[in-house]
Amino acid sequence: MTWILTNSARPFDLLNPRAQDILTTDLAHALSLVCRFCGHCAHHYSVAQHSLLVAYIIEKEGGTPEEQLAGLLHDGTEAYISDLTRPLKLLLIEAARQREMAWLDLVDEISAHRHAVSLDAAATHILTTAEREGVSLLLDTYHEIEQRIWLAIAERFHLAHELPACVKHADMIALATEKRDLLPEHPAPWECLEGYAPLPERILQMQPDIVRQQFHDRLLGLLAVTHRRRAAA
Repeated sequence: MTWILTNSARPFDLLNPRAQDILTTDLAHALSLVCRFCGHCAHHYSVAQHSLLVAYIIEKEGGTPEEQLAGLLHDGTEAYISDLTRPLKLLLIEAARQREMAWLDLVDEISAHRHAVSLDAAATHILTTAEREGVSLLLDTYHEIEQRIWLAIAERFHLAHELPACVKHADMIALATEKRDLLPEHPAPWECLEGYAPLPERILQMQPDIVRQQFHDRLLGLLAVTHRRRAAA
């Protein structure tokens, strides 16, 4: 079984996601209930509310409706595969990077006719522990599924496959704001937030049903604008 049942009673195949199976109501419903930071925040703060904040920041900084739409949907895959906390994502990425580097070393060694030695060296780097082998495989699987779902979302809403740079910028400003308003104080620095200042506005606690409606209204409003702009082009 590779599919989940969405809130609209529609099967959604994680290995074969289709644009026609992505409903705006499913996105709004699921994202309004998926909590950021694995729930370790002052109150329930959903991916949908985070996405609304990202779209707001892009609009505030003069972004186009298309860029705002990309910002609103940048975490849309989490409606189907939930959210992975940032440290876990970074751990998986680093494990996969080390594995890739080891295999590049292996290729170099093969070209120098030291196959046996290089194979042992690569295996040592790749399989130092069972955990590293496991997280590397998990990253490959997760990223593959995430990418397939994202491509289906991009097709459904006429988005570019690559997110605009302004989305990453707004995402980090949103994270800095969330850290200030939603997480407990802690002296350890977050290197990823260097150079990013939080918004002057404070994040308010909102009920999921309100966030769901706001997300859906914002999505339909942006789709109406971007559709008209495409039709006029």
